[in-house]
Amino acid sequence: MQETRYTEKQILAGIFECWCDTMGYDEDEMEMDPPFSAETRIDLHMKAHNDWADTDLADIFYRLERHFKFQSTLEEWTEELGIANVPSVEVWENEIAPQFTFGALARFIQKRAVNTVSFEPVMVINKECRSAGVFYGIEQISNQLVSPKCQVTPSTKILDAFRGYQLNSFWSELSWRSEVRLPKLTRRWGFITRWGCMTAFWVLLVAFPALVFMENFYILLGVVLYVISIWFTVSVYTHYSDPLPPELQTFRDLAVLIADQNYVAVDNNASNTYGAAEGLT
Repeated sequence: MQETRYTEKQILAGIFECWCDTMGYDEDEMEMDPPFSAETRIDLHMKAHNDWADTDLADIFYRLERHFKFQSTLEEWTEELGIANVPSVEVWENEIAPQFTFGALARFIQKRAVNTVSFEPVMVINKECRSAGVFYGIEQISNQLVSPKCQVTPSTKILDAFRGYQLNSFWSELSWRSEVRLPKLTRRWGFITRWGCMTAFWVLLVAFPALVFMENFYILLGVVLYVISIWFTVSVYTHYSDPLPPELQTFRDLAVLIADQNYVAVDNNASNTYGAAEGLT
């Protein structure tokens, strides 16, 4: 597969996925539509979410390098983005900040990151097939990201290949690489994870001071066992639950959905092109 560069739309979608993970945004914040555009100023976006004061930009740059799989130095980031030297607040507000946008971030990444996954149509029996091209892209992502339990074919059920946190990673990677906002993975009893983690945090917060004053190590043992049980319950639930939408059960369903959204509808009179759902078995 010939190496190509990511499009700006892909990179912005990838930045959003990485950004939410870095900032610890919850599901409601991740549902922002649109999350940000190429023209959005990074400092204003971060200030709107109360992230500007306590966030280390170097950490964000490092996470973006890992996400898009390239390497760069901090000096290269700051020099090219124009934030290496800020002589005054006035210069920042009037000259530097207006250029410090997510588009500038995307252009920096676009020069360095290589895209080895293609969703372009492929030829199937002398006809161009959009969904087959998307499926090959899905297959490439699954091979790069994780090792699926079974060979991925169009008829393979998604949950037979990916479950739990692996499914979350695959879904996120596919969403930004394909430039399609896939339906959100929704676990029916997802509140178990949130409340379990929150309860474990408060138990730990109360238990350690109590241990210091009471010197009762059975308290520590009980807390450790409780946290382990919460972790085990959440892991088992996440692994065995089915968060997929009813209409997306196989990789064929997924390929057809992306093909429908990513490509212009085919002229009914065209004889050399398969429709989104044809040519993929």
